[in-house]
Amino acid sequence: MKFISAYLLAIILLLSAPSCKKPKDDSSLKVELKGFVESHELSFVNTIYGDGAGKEFFFSAFKFYVSHIKLIKNDNSTVELSEVEFFDYSETISKSFSVNAPAGDYKGIEFFVGLDSAQDKTKPEDYPASEPLGPKTGMYWPWLNHRFVNLEGTADTLGQNFAGGNIGLNYHVGTDACYRQVSLLGKPFSIIDGASKTIYLNVDILKVFYGQTDSLDMFLNPGTQSENNDIGVAIKFADQFSKAFSYSD
Repeated sequence: MKFISAYLLAIILLLSAPSCKKPKDDSSLKVELKGFVESHELSFVNTIYGDGAGKEFFFSAFKFYVSHIKLIKNDNSTVELSEVEFFDYSETISKSFSVNAPAGDYKGIEFFVGLDSAQDKTKPEDYPASEPLGPKTGMYWPWLNHRFVNLEGTADTLGQNFAGGNIGLNYHVGTDACYRQVSLLGKPFSIIDGASKTIYLNVDILKVFYGQTDSLDMFLNPGTQSENNDIGVAIKFADQFSKAFSYSD
């Protein structure tokens, strides 16, 4: 009887002890894409951009994958938020994604442009239509797997106000050779427990073609399908594109 009483007492003490629950990641972080061509907001509607030397161009499609998205803490440790997300600049609903995120103080964001080898080997039919790797994105080649970046438009190679010499821009970038890590350190920001926070992922497309240390001449190399005969252009695009990002809040 004494044994039973002691056992019951232990259970009562355990149940009445202060709870040590793990904090819930119930804060929401929204990452919103903002596209630019230098200082001008990217637009697909009646907007022509120039290279400063009389040649002009415009864009009509811009979409890409990011994978293994992480926040960088002040002590340089990271918190992974999502395995893969998809941006499509032509669709308002696809210009952002929202995820649960732990409250805390952060100083940057890290991600990969494209898909890792395992993700790239999957097929759209393996996923529901609503998933980033599903069939609705139109980013899959049966012979090369997923496109990582799709940028399309038109360039006026003769500088004649698109009256002649126009050439289509078709950068379809993919394969393991074009998988790039991006680590952005900038203005510190905080996520408050139970609250929502938005940060903006900014990308300047002009930096793909006119970077600080390198360039990709769209008039000489107007596209790539990431195949053996043009993989060099795809690699150059991937290198430049990974340097075109910044973030703000």
